[in-house]
Amino acid sequence: MASTQTLAAAGGAFLTEAAGARPIFTPEDFDEIQRSIAEQADKFVDKEIVPDERLLESAQGKADCVMVDKLRKACDLGFALIEVPEKYDGLGADKRTALLICEKLGANGDFSVTYGAHSGIGLAPILLFGTDAQKKKYATKIGTGELVSCYALSEPGSGSDALSARTTAVLNEAGTHYLFNGTKQWISNAAWADVAIVFAKVDGDKFTAFIVDRDTPGFTVGAEEHKMGLRGSSTRQLIFNDAPVPKENVLGQIGKGHHVAFNTLNLGRFKLGASVIGGAKRALKESLGYASDRQQFRTRVVDFGAIREMVADCVVQIYLGEALNYRIAGMIDARLEGKDHTDPKVLMAAVEEYVIEASISKVYSSEALDRILDRCFQWHGGYGFVEDYSIEKFYRDARVNRIFEGTNEINRLLVPGTLIKRVMTGRLDIEQAMGDMEKRLATGGVPSLPADEGLARAEFALQRLKWLAMTVFQAATSKYGISLDKEQETLVGLANLIIDCYAVDSGIARAKQQGSAGAEAACKVAAYEALDRGVVAAWRLVESIYDGDDEFGTYAAKLDKLSAHVPANIVALKRVLAKGAVDAGQYNLSSY
Repeated sequence: MASTQTLAAAGGAFLTEAAGARPIFTPEDFDEIQRSIAEQADKFVDKEIVPDERLLESAQGKADCVMVDKLRKACDLGFALIEVPEKYDGLGADKRTALLICEKLGANGDFSVTYGAHSGIGLAPILLFGTDAQKKKYATKIGTGELVSCYALSEPGSGSDALSARTTAVLNEAGTHYLFNGTKQWISNAAWADVAIVFAKVDGDKFTAFIVDRDTPGFTVGAEEHKMGLRGSSTRQLIFNDAPVPKENVLGQIGKGHHVAFNTLNLGRFKLGASVIGGAKRALKESLGYASDRQQFRTRVVDFGAIREMVADCVVQIYLGEALNYRIAGMIDARLEGKDHTDPKVLMAAVEEYVIEASISKVYSSEALDRILDRCFQWHGGYGFVEDYSIEKFYRDARVNRIFEGTNEINRLLVPGTLIKRVMTGRLDIEQAMGDMEKRLATGGVPSLPADEGLARAEFALQRLKWLAMTVFQAATSKYGISLDKEQETLVGLANLIIDCYAVDSGIARAKQQGSAGAEAACKVAAYEALDRGVVAAWRLVESIYDGDDEFGTYAAKLDKLSAHVPANIVALKRVLAKGAVDAGQYNLSSY
């Protein structure tokens, strides 16, 4: 693989660069140590989690805190120490390795959420914003499992609008402690957490992060929520009634809690993306096993063409999900190369660069999982609706992923919103790419459909899709200017175009490095179908933006020249993909 420095593209640059213009990190690049860690995580899930997953979500499992025992066994294996710097007795591993563990542990939703709340969002704020004393006191103990952590941002009246939190922190007369009052809602790990990252307002308006110990007087935990899914995880309220928190437990700066919250969520989003792709792989494997054994009309369910088309769709979405998630981790690690990884400012800058990609990861992966589970559920017929098979649990557990780490709607708005800000501030230069597009449109230089060789037509489809996204971007910013943030329907439509661009771009870049027939087939299906969606979406968006306006003709002329359809036998491509997965009994385009 090329030097990691070549991987450090600017955030959002996938819109302006050709797919594969620079190397990306892919699962094929994992070294022997990383593959060994992946194997260890697989074995842990198979031995410790899967056999007990119904126990974990039972009342008895909750009462006996079985999940805590499982979490501490994972900590004994070093899984929660992975990102803790060596200075604090951690492993100091890179983001690619951390993401790999998240994916492998994602095979069970209950454990994945518990682990993520503990070692991800429950630890990252301390590593990013904590003082040396705070890191020495908490980081190692959380990494080893001596302390269980949680993250408390949401409140009964504030979910997506986190900054409107009502929990207060008032400095006492002695100036030694902040007195906490308020309630936090939907807190994962609440039942067994020893320490919590809690956000409150100081002096009524200074949104601030704190580290709060469980044994703090006036700090209590509410009753367990009765959830549709993820019943093995703990979800409760944290309640504060004049709870005294030492002033040295302020995390970061007073009034800068939004930096703590948002940087933590940026990390959490693409980690969630990898986790749910891990869950999708397990669901596909178990469902293929069921559909291979079950017969209808003297034919295996998995041999029906309608079912195989679904199998192929699952394979395509997992392939792209792997590609786009590990690409992000590779880019962050590239930004950190040669720098002090333990410097919070350095790490935050690297993570913040890929805010757009992190939001895409969260949206794409969580929605891919839901589509995959829906298909897998269908293969089970009525048996999918009962507890005899795991698909019933998978289906229940998955739905909340589109709400975790910022709802998918919020993340969709973040994608074009961040893109626009970066263009306006000069952080991302798409003027040259749009200028090239305009020149080609004016001179008739828009490339025609290439010969069907390798990935040429997939790259053609992707380039058209990017130009369509840029045209909608032009139309929207020209029409609405600074008021575009009020046009959420337009922003969501533009986000969908950009999400498809990043997913297909990542898949093609990966396939160009990997070079397998299955990977190429997956990219062709993804690119051709994304272009078909994109043409319709671009027209509808521009029609809405310039409804009855004279400017519509200008953009309609552009769309006329950019709209394209790639003729292809999609059925044949999907049959190839389905056969590979059915023969292997699982997703088969990667082997880590």
